[in-house]
Amino acid sequence: MPPPPNILIVEDERVLAENIMEFLGRRVPNVRLVSDGEHAVEMLNHFSPDAIVMDYRLPGMNGLDTYSEMLRRNPKKIDCVMITGDPAEDLAQSASDRGIRHVLSKPFSFAELLESLEPPVAGSTPESGVTRSTAPKENKK
Repeated sequence: MPPPPNILIVEDERVLAENIMEFLGRRVPNVRLVSDGEHAVEMLNHFSPDAIVMDYRLPGMNGLDTYSEMLRRNPKKIDCVMITGDPAEDLAQSASDRGIRHVLSKPFSFAELLESLEPPVAGSTPESGVTRSTAPKENKK
């Protein structure tokens, strides 16, 4: 049986970040949280994520630039779910160009987040292409 996946959350909205961490932490034992792109890149020095939940609008580097820098420094492919308060359609092509397969619009349900993370959480290979969630959903635990 493969080891459980490592998940990194990169989100600067404290309450949302803590809620995501609590939700994922009940399902996956190796979850870490940082609030900006610089710390996400530094995290690679001692934590090897299998998946990242990353906000697009972050202090300093945005989520796309952060993800690109993480991939530049780490040859291992890291699956990423980009979350955004911006229209997801505007971000989808740029995300796809960088290898990001899922873009979720805030507010999103935790069920949508878990579904987006299902391949790395389950240890299977994600399908290709970008999926977008643009319908507002109630944020429930």
